[in-house]
Amino acid sequence: MASAQRDLAMLATVVRQAGGEIAQVAHVLDWFHQRLIADGQQPARMLYVYRTNRPVDSTAAAFGDNPRPGLRPRLLLAFISADSAVSFAQRTGLARSPRLLTLSPARALAVFLQQPSLSALHIAYDDLPAPDGLPVGWRLSRAEVLAMFAIDSRVV
Repeated sequence: MASAQRDLAMLATVVRQAGGEIAQVAHVLDWFHQRLIADGQQPARMLYVYRTNRPVDSTAAAFGDNPRPGLRPRLLLAFISADSAVSFAQRTGLARSPRLLTLSPARALAVFLQQPSLSALHIAYDDLPAPDGLPVGWRLSRAEVLAMFAIDSRVV
């Protein structure tokens, strides 16, 4: 439980530093869980992101995204199942042997807020790709996440 408290404190610190409303943290996390339930998913205690073996900087590697700016917007792709994360990475050729990182929803939101180059947080429900190539799931834009914490988009 100490880890969950640290992650919650980390998110609150990041929100405060960005000029957001700390009082929104608990509400946003509850909404996050309720959204998963509404979509027929189990509330996630952990989210799974994969690290690829591609030679990129450590931040980009942690999120499996393209490090070259201008090619496409970066996103934080997080799976609610470790098996789905690995299966998607292997099937799409993103990595031969992906290494998983686990993030609580609070930590995933904190990381997302700390990385202005990330344009969206995509929570993948399965490893099956949708027509846009990303796995089926739920996508939160940067603007939506900033609004949830009442953070001025010109600041972050």
